[in-house]
Amino acid sequence: MIQGLIVKVLIKQIMKAIEKADDNRIARSHNKRLKALEKDSHPAQEYICCRKCGCRIAKSKVKK
Repeated sequence: MIQGLIVKVLIKQIMKAIEKADDNRIARSHNKRLKALEKDSHPAQEYICCRKCGCRIAKSKVKK
């Protein structure tokens, strides 16, 4: 019973700390991660079906 009460108090304190956290600091870390992922990813491709048989897919061009 005492342990449950202690856990509830700790969880409330942690939630208050999270709510008070600076959103800009959190957003900055997300932006850094997104930029790194975009740098490592390949450019978007546009695909079309082969007109002769219709079963093969061919790259047409790079989307911008």
